[in-house]
Amino acid sequence: PCRCGRNTLRVGPVLGRKQQMIKYKGTTLYPPAMIDVLTDFSNIEAHVIEISTNALGTDEIVIRLAVKEESEQFLRDIKDHFRAKLRVTPKIEFTTKEVLAPIIHNPLSRKPVTFFDYRK
Repeated sequence: PCRCGRNTLRVGPVLGRKQQMIKYKGTTLYPPAMIDVLTDFSNIEAHVIEISTNALGTDEIVIRLAVKEESEQFLRDIKDHFRAKLRVTPKIEFTTKEVLAPIIHNPLSRKPVTFFDYRK
């Protein structure tokens, strides 16, 4: 029950932070949802999600992955999984763990950082 006297259920807030909300190809996404999709794959060693604004003023998502074995089939599997879970496919780039390590483990940050928002 509420202090105002209402005894019905109240609607709670949307899960996810508004500051992190991403409008991508007409779909609203939150970074934790993308991280959940990536954790479904054991082949991924490290990942970085970068959000920026493109020339048209819309959000652009780039996911940089360090994987154990890079292949076209694995890239298709990731894209299909994103499409199935989130209904969109962001741009995915393969890189090495050595390239991602200094980005994720910034000496100025106490925790590993895997989400970067470069939007204005």
